[in-house]
This record gives sequence, C-alpha cells and structure tokens, in this order.
Amino acid sequence: MERPDWLLAEKIATALDARPILASGEHPLDRVLRETRNLKSGEIFEIITPFPPIPMIEKLETAGFASFSEQVDGMFHTYFKKW
Repeated sequence: MERPDWLLAEKIATALDARPILASGEHPLDRVLRETRNLKSGEIFEIITPFPPIPMIEKLETAGFASFSEQVDGMFHTYFKKW
C-alpha cells in the first residue's frame, strides 16, 4: 500500500513511542484516545509499536479517522488523521 497524500511530516502534531508502555505491561489505548481527541482537523497522530495495532486502527477508523501503517526498521509506524 502506498503512502496516502495526506501523510505529511509537517502535519504530525503528536507522536508516541508505545514500546516502553507495552514493555511495562500496560496498553497505550487510553493515552492514544486522549491524544487523538485533542487533534485539530487535518492534524496527524503517530504511534510506534512492535506490531500492527489492528484493534486501535479499527477503533479510530470507526471514530472517523483515516489511518495508514508502515513497517520501518522492524517497527510499525501508524498514523491517524483527523478530518
């Protein structure tokens, strides 16, 4: 899948490396929901995980966000855009 046209580095308002959260045994979903709720229209939230965060993607797409995920150096970078 190609990167979408909306995925522009200057539009990334917030980024979260979820690896330390996951390593501590916690799940980052509550924090992600809080962070994405504060996005303005057109802004993007990025999360870095060691696996594709499928349930999170589905939840945010249901809430009206666009998403795109790609693997970079063994980690998954997932982007959510608020329309």
